[in-house]
Amino acid sequence: MDQSYRPRYHASVTSGWANDPNGTIFYRGKAHLFYQHYPHKPQWGTMHWGHFATTDFVRWERLPITLVPDQDYEILCGCCSGSAIEKDGKLYLLYTAAQPDLQRQCLAVSEDGIQFQKDPGNPIVTADMLHPEVSRTDFRDPRMFRKGDWYYLIAGARVLNEEQAAANPNGGYLERKIDPLSVYSPSLGNVSGMDPEKAGYGNLILLKSRDLYHWQYVGKLIYEQDEFDLAYFRLNGVYECPDYFTDNGEEVLISSPQNLPTMGRRYQNIHSSLYMLGKLNFSTGRFQIRAIEEIDSGFDFYAAQTLRMPDGRVIMIAWKEMWDRNYPTQSEGWAGTYTLPRELTVEEGRLIQKPVREIAAYRKNRASCDSLSVTNQSVSLDGVSGNVVELHVTLKPGAASKAGLKLFKGGEHETLIYYDRADGVLVFDRSRSGQPFRGQEKDTVRRYCDIGQAESVELSLFLDVCSLEVFIDGGRHTMTGNVYPEPETDTGIEFFCEGGTCQFRDIEKYDIVVDP
Repeated sequence: MDQSYRPRYHASVTSGWANDPNGTIFYRGKAHLFYQHYPHKPQWGTMHWGHFATTDFVRWERLPITLVPDQDYEILCGCCSGSAIEKDGKLYLLYTAAQPDLQRQCLAVSEDGIQFQKDPGNPIVTADMLHPEVSRTDFRDPRMFRKGDWYYLIAGARVLNEEQAAANPNGGYLERKIDPLSVYSPSLGNVSGMDPEKAGYGNLILLKSRDLYHWQYVGKLIYEQDEFDLAYFRLNGVYECPDYFTDNGEEVLISSPQNLPTMGRRYQNIHSSLYMLGKLNFSTGRFQIRAIEEIDSGFDFYAAQTLRMPDGRVIMIAWKEMWDRNYPTQSEGWAGTYTLPRELTVEEGRLIQKPVREIAAYRKNRASCDSLSVTNQSVSLDGVSGNVVELHVTLKPGAASKAGLKLFKGGEHETLIYYDRADGVLVFDRSRSGQPFRGQEKDTVRRYCDIGQAESVELSLFLDVCSLEVFIDGGRHTMTGNVYPEPETDTGIEFFCEGGTCQFRDIEKYDIVVDP
């Protein structure tokens, strides 16, 4: 089967379906990326865990399937998201055994990081072992880490307040009448139809353990704070796929909230990804929030997970797709890609994302231009083209109303990245990028990133056949999206300007070449 959309330097499956990254960890000399996987069709199905490993975040080794849903407690939804941790030289996985109306956490262990044995005592932690405020219906995606003598996990859940818990002695459990043939995700794609007064609002919860087998409930993380929009605390969904790390004394909490309403130009997808900066109280579980921001302002970014490298770097990888959309690669027998891994730091109270430095080893065929002036037209440069490239440019919009780039350009198709002076935004426009998009959002073809009135905008762009990732102003912002042009012919790159004259400075282009 032709697979003309397969990316060259991004992790992706060759067949079947893949979504959330799981169990990201450095273990025995390699970075490991486990992921939700349905091997039989390019669509969501009963979840397995797939497995990649890498030494440089560019070449990904495909390893045998790690977890197969072969136990009674994994009926229907299977082995869903979780995390990995090393203990006494062994690799432990904690994952959610999901059913539409019941989600429980299970353990598997390996001596070599490849072959895993499920614990005979599974499931080892269930919501009814915790606190009446924790919903029995939604309790998933455990993220483990160690601090001192304790192991901790943060999980996504629905939480009821005291009045709700008293009125719902079953702990928010909502029995759903479900046709097994209709199940296509743990949330059934219907989280917005639930009554949060009965099921609870989305939150995150903290547990602790001495041995990974026996877990104690500490408390919920998210409490209302007047300085932040009430929508963060009244989420009719779950803060899925949480992650926690520290950088230079800063504590960072990452999650993917379902159904978070749009706030200005933030959270334009139905399901989003955000980070919170603050302070986690390990005695109460409360996370005192200092800042909240969207991680990526593009179309296709979800379920971000991190790992710590031996050199101290924090590396983040996310699912480079989005729920409730069409997936054009299904016609090629596969669906599911992952972002170029990103190095994370916290600088001046903001999360900074930069492409993993190892990508530089794959640069070939450099082309450059110190300065290019464009007035009300679109121009190309010799040597600057391709659809598997890295491109750097500093845009000085001057008095122009719009200025930017046309990528993946051919006779009928083009993808636009441009600065709109009137609105002070960077725009990602895929309305003419190729195969059409369908989704539940009001707009599936344009995304906007607020950067304010700018004299210059630094852009680093990574193109990979059907993928575009944009790093803005040194990684202060990012925009990620998939596009589906004609892979053989839509390889043009042009620089354009409307409503005046603009300058493009320090243009530098490389082909990214990963030999078979």
